Amino acid sequence: MVYRNPDAAPASAIPPERRGAVVGSICKVCYETYPLHRLHHSGKPLHGKDHVASPCAHEGDEFTPGADWWEPAVVVLPAPVSSAGAAVAATPP
Repeated sequence: MVYRNPDAAPASAIPPERRGAVVGSICKVCYETYPLHRLHHSGKPLHGKDHVASPCAHEGDEFTPGADWWEPAVVVLPAPVSSAGAAVAATPP
């Protein structure tokens, strides 16, 4: 069985027109993504490194609003197609 997670990134790294729904929290230190229902930086993340030699400095910390070590993870939407590109693609050969 294969589980697929949406491509997520920190909200500050994505332009507003390409931000989708918030799917979790990303730690800015270890860059691991935790699901929305997870209140603490602990356990198995949705996405992150397979092998971690040492724990993150924020391991066990709570995802409190306004903390500077984490931010919301949003789905990355596809780039919008420009009207000029659509016209060229629709033109018969």
